[in-house]
Amino acid sequence: MNEALAEPLTGFQVMAVAVTVAGVVAGLVRACVAYRARTQQERELTTRTTVRVTWLVRLAEADHEVVRIVERDRDGHREVELGGRGVPSSGAAGEAA
Repeated sequence: MNEALAEPLTGFQVMAVAVTVAGVVAGLVRACVAYRARTQQERELTTRTTVRVTWLVRLAEADHEVVRIVERDRDGHREVELGGRGVPSSGAAGEAA
């Protein structure tokens, strides 16, 4: 048998093992917390998107001539105009003639 393994650990070796184990445990805890935070953020984003789409559908179904929606979020800036199908604006009709 190896005599190095049979001898008890010195204070320095015990401290090195303890620091290594603490580092591994801290890394696992950090990874777990980061995973849970990312999962929660994805869930919240999905919920917000679902609510936004639901209200956009209700707004589009409402009896409005033209609805202009402006969205700004982390993905960028969007402008959507709903309605006004088949109704040319006076400026476009004047240019076409």
